[in-house]
Amino acid sequence: MAATNVIIIKIIEIGPVIIIPSILFLVGFITTRNPLRNLKNSVFIFVGMVGFAILLTLFINFFKPLIDTIILNSPKKFEIIDIGWSASKEIILNSPITLQIVIGVFSLNIIMLLLRFTRTINIDIWNYWIFLLVGSIIFTITEIKWVGVLIALIVAAITLVMADIYAPFIGNYFGIKGVSIPQTQVVTWAPVSQLVNFIFNKIPGVSKAHIFYEEIQYKLGFFSEPMVMGFILGFVIGIITKYRNFQLNVWPNILYALLSGFKLAIIMILMPRIVTILMKGLHPAINDIREFINRRITKRVLYVGIDSIFFAGIPSIIGLSIIIIPLTAYIATILPGNKILPSADLIIIPFLLVWAVALSQGDTFRSFVSAVIIIPLMLWISTDMGTLFTSFFQKYNIALVEVHKSISSFGSGSNLLFWILLQIIKPILNFFA
Repeated sequence: MAATNVIIIKIIEIGPVIIIPSILFLVGFITTRNPLRNLKNSVFIFVGMVGFAILLTLFINFFKPLIDTIILNSPKKFEIIDIGWSASKEIILNSPITLQIVIGVFSLNIIMLLLRFTRTINIDIWNYWIFLLVGSIIFTITEIKWVGVLIALIVAAITLVMADIYAPFIGNYFGIKGVSIPQTQVVTWAPVSQLVNFIFNKIPGVSKAHIFYEEIQYKLGFFSEPMVMGFILGFVIGIITKYRNFQLNVWPNILYALLSGFKLAIIMILMPRIVTILMKGLHPAINDIREFINRRITKRVLYVGIDSIFFAGIPSIIGLSIIIIPLTAYIATILPGNKILPSADLIIIPFLLVWAVALSQGDTFRSFVSAVIIIPLMLWISTDMGTLFTSFFQKYNIALVEVHKSISSFGSGSNLLFWILLQIIKPILNFFA
């Protein structure tokens, strides 16, 4: 069992950029009649994911000076530090129920498929870490293994059902049929975006008003080109970043703004090209899997569960992220009851916006409204979850980051589904506290 745990942990440490293309490559040996085509698809997916991961890191880091300026000019003192993936990783590494949860979630998916409780075949094994985190936190509270496994399975089951419900939106907007996203920490926010669109559709006059990203591009013409738009937005962000001492060092600050413009322009130029490479491999790979299922297993419509990373680089999502990422930092400084400074896990924003954009079918305004509603909720939930994250670190004598007394994760700590479940079972868990 110890050896198995090591293997599972190594898979998690390797990350989705390697694991997901590898899984699709291995599945392709079964589903694809042409091995060379399988190899070509897998290479495109791998190159696309590596390129996107690099660009996404550069994209998030681009906003760091602006976020530092926002935080510096705020009198708010944050009690909880966002350490991102490190928090989840340490909790999973120190969990004694890793193997049980992995076997349980995998078996649950098969059973739910056989009983027709789900249509999703979850091949996104790397994102099992979400269920490992959930079960490990519950085990920390109760110190009873089966309780931790049970809660992890409940979260997994609900996630699969939600992935089924919202899969058609992914297919309709992104143009890839037969896929779903059983990624709990992002799909759990899809109902909020759906509610926003439902309300807009019920308001006379507003229901027919749309601001689609593609229409904005068409009307802006030359200025909608990724290079031009990236440069303009980057230049404006650079000016805002240096606004406090702009008049004291005019030319150095203008040069800084120009460099910011060039940086964002380069990212905006490369991002769509990388996404094109990624889709060039993903689209035929998914079609091969669907055809194999229909040919050999069942005619029933099934979905292939994949990571939202495949869609996070779409221009409409990246364009909206340019607004939402710094806005998240600003909301954190003015939101009553918020104690967390979102930093390490801001990378979740593009993944979150996958649902905001898909459910509004690319309506930028509705997507923006959805994000503005979701972000404060994420901040409040990750603040509330800080106690559990910190307790785990203290229980297993794991050193906390820097001088902060409390830690959390803006990404994994804002899991709405898990948080709601915790509120329901909290009276029971209090007996174990």
